[in-house]
Amino acid sequence: MKMLKVLIAGAALFTATSGFAADRPVHLRGEVTAVTATDLTITDRKGVKTVVKLPEQAQVLDVSRSSVDAIKENSYLGVAAAPAPEGKVRALGVMVFPEPARGLNEGHFPWDMGDKSTMTNATVAKVSKKSSATELEMRFGGKTQVVVLDKATVYGQFVPGKRELIVVGAKVLVIGAPTADGATAANAVLVGRDGFLPPI
Repeated sequence: MKMLKVLIAGAALFTATSGFAADRPVHLRGEVTAVTATDLTITDRKGVKTVVKLPEQAQVLDVSRSSVDAIKENSYLGVAAAPAPEGKVRALGVMVFPEPARGLNEGHFPWDMGDKSTMTNATVAKVSKKSSATELEMRFGGKTQVVVLDKATVYGQFVPGKRELIVVGAKVLVIGAPTADGATAANAVLVGRDGFLPPI
């Protein structure tokens, strides 16, 4: 039960948002270059530094590498994807949910990993092996979405983590929200293991 509560509290990363709404969560990806008891500094791949407030209640998720082999029928996934022909989407990053997190924020909605990118949180109903890729039929709320996995797809998995994982050099995805003073406060910090950048 404790694990489920932590996952729910940290699940802002998989939450549907209303496209370009002013209250849309802030997503920051990069490397931790400074950290204190109250904030951390993230440097993205372009060298831009952002200081983020780190409240006591901010959740930490421990993210490690996974692979296509972890995906089976009935797996529950979060898939960040780009548009593909015939109404399909091409998976950029896949997060394999632990069983206690099954069903969290189920749906298909806009994401921020490129033009017209999406997030699909759903159950794998069917796995089809193709010559150059694997296709997943994912079901959510009575709907389906076909997801194409290819050689460029990155896979991860997560469990609740500890604040001690947030150290200089760690690769992170921070999900935050704007504060009244114009800063960003972290709601959840996804910390990649061994230099792994969370794939969503």
